[in-house]
Amino acid sequence: METVRAFIAVELNDAVRGELAGLQRRLKKAHADVRWVRTEGMHLTLAFLGDVPVEKFQPLETALDESFQSLEPFSVKATGIGTFGKPSRPRVVWAGIADGPPLMELQHKTVQALRKAAVDFDEKPFSPHLTLGRVKSPKNIQHMLELFEKEQATEFGSVDVTEVLLMKSELKPTGAEHTVLHRFPLHGQVKQGKSS
Repeated sequence: METVRAFIAVELNDAVRGELAGLQRRLKKAHADVRWVRTEGMHLTLAFLGDVPVEKFQPLETALDESFQSLEPFSVKATGIGTFGKPSRPRVVWAGIADGPPLMELQHKTVQALRKAAVDFDEKPFSPHLTLGRVKSPKNIQHMLELFEKEQATEFGSVDVTEVLLMKSELKPTGAEHTVLHRFPLHGQVKQGKSS
């Protein structure tokens, strides 16, 4: 059975990617053993699907399209940083995304569509974040965590969420390569003056 490794995500803009690249440069000064994610490969993941049978994509696209019909575009802020794993032995380094009601509704609608299309996905609780890097060993981690202190309140800019992407992810020796399989526009206009 042919499968495609896939996920559903929101794309970042170049300004936010640039700010995150600057953050990575500052953290790299700790010389910790971290495999840093290329900023062009960063997305706000709404759901990770894993290997999806090819014949499931048509019903999934239909379900997602229907699910997003009622949603209007909105903005989210990228702000702050953190880690997953034990505080002293982190596994993942991330930048935060402020989780307002529109984002939580978007993720909820995504999950509804996945269930309707009977597509399996990673069901761990949604924690909006942008993965910056994966920690490979404890080397120099303490030094990097000291640099973290200065970045806790850093703001990286706003992202206008005007569409959702169904993405294919291919694992290559150089890292994951992502291809857009389908775009789902959110209908309506971005409300001016509302960037929170």
